[in-house]
Amino acid sequence: MLRIAVTLAGYAIAIFAGGTVVETSFRYLLRPQDLETIRVFRERGLAQGGKVIGWLERFLVISFMLGGDYAAIGLVLAAKGIILYGGIQEVQQHKVAEYILIGTMLSMSWAVLMGSILVWLLY
Repeated sequence: MLRIAVTLAGYAIAIFAGGTVVETSFRYLLRPQDLETIRVFRERGLAQGGKVIGWLERFLVISFMLGGDYAAIGLVLAAKGIILYGGIQEVQQHKVAEYILIGTMLSMSWAVLMGSILVWLLY
């Protein structure tokens, strides 16, 4: 029962707190003059698209780590990169490309950190 509670708490912290970590980091990384460019870019997608993608990628990373399939984490990164590549090229804005890359790396780093803690606690 304790393992299940730890696992569920770990997933919740990884998935939902990860979004807070990314958002808070961007508050320090983005300059005021960058905000309009990022706002316009974000409006092109679904209203909560970035948030849901972040939840899903952190869920997958934790699941792969708990399953011992670390190589599959690279597939998550590769799939996201392939899907976003066209959009980044279309926009042709360095700020947007960096925004996407930094957000992805922050999100994935948080998920790997939380996954490592969960693996350590559970095994």
